[in-house]
Amino acid sequence: MSKPKLIIILGPTASGKTKLAVDLARQFNGEIISADSRQIFRGMNIGTGKDLKEYGSVPHYLLNIKNPNQKFNVANYQRMALKIIKDITARGRVPFLVGGTGLYISSLIDNYQIPKVKPNAKIRKKLTTMSLLAKQNLLKSLDLKSYQTIDLKNTRRLDRALEVCLSGRKFSDEKHMSQPLVDPLIIGTNIPRDILNKKINSRVDAMIAEGLVPEVKKLIKKYGAKSAPLQTIGYAEIIDFLNKKTSLAEAVELIKIHTRQYAKRQMTWFQRDTRIHWLTQKSEAKKLIKKFLKFPRYNFQFPNKS
Repeated sequence: MSKPKLIIILGPTASGKTKLAVDLARQFNGEIISADSRQIFRGMNIGTGKDLKEYGSVPHYLLNIKNPNQKFNVANYQRMALKIIKDITARGRVPFLVGGTGLYISSLIDNYQIPKVKPNAKIRKKLTTMSLLAKQNLLKSLDLKSYQTIDLKNTRRLDRALEVCLSGRKFSDEKHMSQPLVDPLIIGTNIPRDILNKKINSRVDAMIAEGLVPEVKKLIKKYGAKSAPLQTIGYAEIIDFLNKKTSLAEAVELIKIHTRQYAKRQMTWFQRDTRIHWLTQKSEAKKLIKKFLKFPRYNFQFPNKS
């Protein structure tokens, strides 16, 4: 049996992935699956750049499926996304995977077999006594590969990486590839660094203007400030501002710095994959997709209902 075709649109934050994916999905009868580890959470809209209006009439999945105080990991994502891919394909439509969370994307296209390292209460208790910087430095000494690729401001991901490392195994070695379950075409959005940094800075300013501070206040009231997703970029800095640790101007500048750093780590992850077609024009993407799908011979018809 042939594997379902999957078109992936990836790239660093603020690089225009979603807009490109929506335009392409409209042309090629596609449906979009998010590959963003934070946009799965309800209420985290402004700080994650989530704009459901951008999708218009294009069906989209794995957005707003969990509350910020609920657990969700890559194994959950892999299982749910594969089910959706099969469903989209069975209906004669084309699945587009769109996002910047490299681990989520790799778990699908390389069919990661993810061993379960049991939670270690002793290690977790020790981690609660450490500062963020101390945790980051410890991970750097134990597992440089993970240090270079994961979101170091994401305390949940950082703590999990350290938990695995302190249990005697490298977090970066925990994911093993298996026989691929999908046939992927991987397209990367290629933007010069200086332009990307300007876009990031502008996006952060827009987030503040759109109401990021009230959004964080609302989330804290509902889920508590210690919910793991709220310890990530854009939220942690505003929480520090609300706790009077910084001024608003300082918090905004820190969000910009941390986001630029994260974009750099995203590119470090993606640039290891030689399968990615790095493009600058939408027309290039259309040509690749037509060839990949053998368009218009690809079956775009819905099955008849019995």
